Amino acid sequence: MKILLSILCIIVSLGALQYSHATSGISITSPVMVDTVGKPLNDFHVGQQIGVESTLTNNGSSEQKFAYMVQVLDNSGATEHFESFSASMLSQQSFTASQVWIPKNPGHYTVQVFVWDSLSSGIPLTDVLQKQITINP
Repeated sequence: MKILLSILCIIVSLGALQYSHATSGISITSPVMVDTVGKPLNDFHVGQQIGVESTLTNNGSSEQKFAYMVQVLDNSGATEHFESFSASMLSQQSFTASQVWIPKNPGHYTVQVFVWDSLSSGIPLTDVLQKQITINP
């Protein structure tokens, strides 16, 4: 029984390593925080609408389905906000994706953006990119 559990742990570990570094035709730019009209923000406040924006490009040779995800972590690493949408891109297509976050509390946050093939399978198509921001009262 111990041997079976050890083998299972190795298989799970190898599976995690397989998906630890994304390799696909999709690329994503680092997140930019923007206001409601798309102007970059440098100062952030509680209750403010903050657009988390990245440009996605399908560098592959065929259409690619994907889910664009934005996750905001508080100072302790807990998820404060998570939002996503799914779509598809034709080969060589680019577009700017954005999700809005309205912070409820002041503090230091980590904003992460990443792309999976879908929400249900969770196979990464890009690495996780992140930006640290501070929300003021």
